[in-house]
Amino acid sequence: MRLAFISFSIVLLTLSSIKLAAPQACPRLLMKAKSRLNAKRSISLSKAKVKITVTLGTRDPVHNLDFMLSLPNGLIVEKTASGPSSKFHAPAEIIQSLDGTTNVYWPTIKLGKNRMRRFRAKVKVDECASETFVVDALAYLANATSVSCMTRLASPAQVKVRYSKLKRKMTCAPTPAPSIDPAEPFLLFARQQRFSQGSRPAPFEDRRRSLLAGLHNETGFLPAIESEVWKRQRISTPKDCYEYCSLTGNELVPFFFNWKTATDECFCCTDTCTPFIFDPGYDMYEVNVAATAVPTSAPMIFTPSPTPSFLLMIPTPGGREVVVRIGNSAENTTSGSIQFANVISPGITVSRLR
Repeated sequence: MRLAFISFSIVLLTLSSIKLAAPQACPRLLMKAKSRLNAKRSISLSKAKVKITVTLGTRDPVHNLDFMLSLPNGLIVEKTASGPSSKFHAPAEIIQSLDGTTNVYWPTIKLGKNRMRRFRAKVKVDECASETFVVDALAYLANATSVSCMTRLASPAQVKVRYSKLKRKMTCAPTPAPSIDPAEPFLLFARQQRFSQGSRPAPFEDRRRSLLAGLHNETGFLPAIESEVWKRQRISTPKDCYEYCSLTGNELVPFFFNWKTATDECFCCTDTCTPFIFDPGYDMYEVNVAATAVPTSAPMIFTPSPTPSFLLMIPTPGGREVVVRIGNSAENTTSGSIQFANVISPGITVSRLR
């Protein structure tokens, strides 16, 4: 009886351990979006406004859920709201990026089982924007290091605007092609945003660029550069992060990197880093011109100049003079013994002719 009780206790303990070790399941979320234009017919360029509503529902209770509404270039946010209203809901954060896109974030959402919440944004359409817009939304769970349970709209909402073609043609000029200034190889793309995936932290020790031995063989990120150079320099500014990500990554321009402002940490984008999420501790930069390594000069090979030959006049015991060519001027030829014609003649004086 006691043995059976002990066996039963062990089984219960094993099952409890398995349950605690199992990863937390993602909540089952449902999203639906709709948009409404303030006029059905053609409208004037200064009055085009759209109301966008996304309904988020869940079948499971969820805490600390973040929601993002992604708006394309050409839509300017005028007002945001969410409901049902509650004093526990955090206000929306509106982040506009360098390319004109806008992300509206509602952080730390709490929903009970079979509950829903609506997110609304009233936007103004830019006078010279396109006639069709695509609006997307994302719900996710995030902590300081990772993002999980990302859920998008099943079908992004489309906004279609009808302009008066005559007025539009007279007002809007063709959009010029973007230009790249070599003097500004990287620019601040957006504040308070970081990568949701594909982030590679810059390896450092004591806040230094210390590349571990053999790292390029294991990850494939490091080209043939001198690691000692990185060890002697600190990553303490976004410019240092820009250089590090340019020289140690395989990314093609344009690419992005994150700078953690509180701790001066650098994060490179390895492949796909989108969608971007809200994080007040980060700034995001876009690189348009990658940094290049300082070219190292080829090692100089010293080639000594040919040793000049000297004509030496050596008198022989018979009284005749013989001219001998000697190629090494460093050889002592004014004293000692000289072997000539298999005859050793000590004490022969040698005169050097130039």
